[in-house]
Amino acid sequence: MNNDIFLKNFGLSLDEINSMKTRAGEHALSDRARFSRLNTTRRTADAGKQISTDVAACRRILSMAGFYIRIDMMRKLASEKQARSENWEELLERVLLDPVSFRDPTVWLLFHAAMQAERDFALDACPAHSREDVLTGRFIESIRGTCAAWADASRSYLNRTDNLLELSSIDLTVDGGEQVTGADFALILDIRENAPMPPLRPELIAVGGAPRGPIFVPLLFQAKCYTGASADISRKHTMRGYQFNRLRQTGCASNYIFYENGKDRIDYPALPMVKPSSLCAPVEVSPKTAVFEKSANFSTYLLKAINGFDEIPSAQTREDALNMILANISPDSVTRIAILGNTEGLDAIYNEALTQLRSEINSEIAPEPNDEEPPSDDEPSNDFGM
Repeated sequence: MNNDIFLKNFGLSLDEINSMKTRAGEHALSDRARFSRLNTTRRTADAGKQISTDVAACRRILSMAGFYIRIDMMRKLASEKQARSENWEELLERVLLDPVSFRDPTVWLLFHAAMQAERDFALDACPAHSREDVLTGRFIESIRGTCAAWADASRSYLNRTDNLLELSSIDLTVDGGEQVTGADFALILDIRENAPMPPLRPELIAVGGAPRGPIFVPLLFQAKCYTGASADISRKHTMRGYQFNRLRQTGCASNYIFYENGKDRIDYPALPMVKPSSLCAPVEVSPKTAVFEKSANFSTYLLKAINGFDEIPSAQTREDALNMILANISPDSVTRIAILGNTEGLDAIYNEALTQLRSEINSEIAPEPNDEEPPSDDEPSNDFGM
């Protein structure tokens, strides 16, 4: 089969497929990557079953080729009389490693960039003691760097399809205080859909769902360092109450992101774990939450957000995405929003949308006083240096 046929069937040439798959294998299947995943799954009695379940549930991102690969995996398990579902490693190696398994190769690139970023962050940044804001800054820069590296390695495909792969950001205020929502950083997934190659068959749409169209998913993350198996979420402001309660009042998906980091060096930290605030017990009931219970590693959570689930609300427009983050809070208390996407000039596009939205917010909400206490090692500021 020549390159023209591969372009027609997958939107990728044979050379591009081989190059991308080889690079994915070098990173996702390296000893370093396998160790980081094993070191994460071993923290739970079910050995990462929640992550495997989350990955397996992401059917909308699959192409017809990916759909058949999954069917083949399930048939093999049945023939071997193994009464179990696919595990995380099997799904990564047999399905997610191959770019033709995805409806949109750009989504495949974003996922692999996120996997590399979380691995490097966990193994390089988390062992030594650091503040939450510093760790968040390093994590954001890790994502920025891996996006640039994967984009450079996939330049022929991205140029031909007029796609990018980058992390942009916009300044919202010069005020350095933590957001009123209690979130350490906001991230908007902004992904222009590429037409599936080949066009989706009715049976795939029936199982995986129709294409989402352009994706605008606003996400809030509150960073928490932890040691052991649980993290303290009981931070309380003297005037605004529990940070936890403010985080749950936002219009978009709000989450805790946990970094394994403490006063003493941790040689083998787990991957950054994401847990929706809605899945935590009320802070008045329990001041701590289990880090690995009902949680997913960061790259799996992004894959879920791109795939689309009811618990991760999306927006219809970029203006709506901004509004879901900024609604009901003072614009003075939000510092920056990162945008992860495949469209050129997203920082300028969002700045223009923000200008239009800001006047509406200012007319409805008066700024709150900056009465936050100075941050300590346990209560970092939100300035992560983007």
